[in-house]
Amino acid sequence: MSFEQLRRYGSSALRIALAGLVVASLLAALAPLGWPFELFVHFRWQLDVAAVLGALAVLMLRDRQLVVFAAGALVLQAQPLIAAWRDPRPTTPPTDCTGPEFTVATVNLQFDNLARSRAVDWLNAHPADVVVLQEVTHAWADSLRHDVHGYPQGRLLTREDPYGIAVLSRWPILHVTPEDYARDGLPSFVVTVLVQDRPVEVVGLHSHWPVLPSLYASRNRALHAAAAQARAAKVPVVLAGDLNLTPYAPAFRGLLDESGLADAFAQRAWRPTWRVSSWLLALPIDHVLVPPSTCVTRAEIGSATGSDHRPVRVTIRWPQ
Repeated sequence: MSFEQLRRYGSSALRIALAGLVVASLLAALAPLGWPFELFVHFRWQLDVAAVLGALAVLMLRDRQLVVFAAGALVLQAQPLIAAWRDPRPTTPPTDCTGPEFTVATVNLQFDNLARSRAVDWLNAHPADVVVLQEVTHAWADSLRHDVHGYPQGRLLTREDPYGIAVLSRWPILHVTPEDYARDGLPSFVVTVLVQDRPVEVVGLHSHWPVLPSLYASRNRALHAAAAQARAAKVPVVLAGDLNLTPYAPAFRGLLDESGLADAFAQRAWRPTWRVSSWLLALPIDHVLVPPSTCVTRAEIGSATGSDHRPVRVTIRWPQ
């Protein structure tokens, strides 16, 4: 095969790839219309990288006809960044956070994860004031009770599927309310914890993965109800869990607006917590939302624990 034939085949393959990228980018831009368009917006970084690589390939092949495809893909991928830059909401943290610190962690254990010692070791090595755990089975509950130390308080709702949930606390638990936010039988927790004489409400949530219209609707019902709970609370609220939602989706922006909470990882661009072993699928879907009056002093994504998720741990400091 001659170089010219190879170049033609390469141009044809690149044209098809860029056309697919443009279509995926257009579908992602329609995410405000809901399912199924939202599915594409979650992969914003993957589409960004593909657009840049496509533009570089066009330059190497010197195919002028492909410039339009490459330019279109780049413009479409720049749109979410431009929207973020134009966001009128303040991003500067408060300056009077001199009060006590509060640390919360959220950990999706993966219900069929047999490497329980890895998650147990991480929990013991990274203490928090409150830990929200998802996919808690009876076997996981036994491990948590016997092998995880420093949490005298806790509430567990176990299931043998991916939707068991638990909350562990090193502070007294004043009140616990099991919730079914989506009205579909999936349990959530609202736990009021007394932290150094300060009541704090922690909402622990694990919503559906929105791969079908019904699951998309169920997830959104849960988000709306949890946001209303946070907005109506008389004490500071921290919302934590596997939301099956990336920060690039309109539903995430709606959650922040409706709840009045702030994204603890807002200042971090690359923040995947699921499928982090492969950037093709890596997504940030585990979140901690905090009161905007607090300062985030530490926001970290933990090491692998045998689950398909990585743990998330956030420390905030209260204003005096």
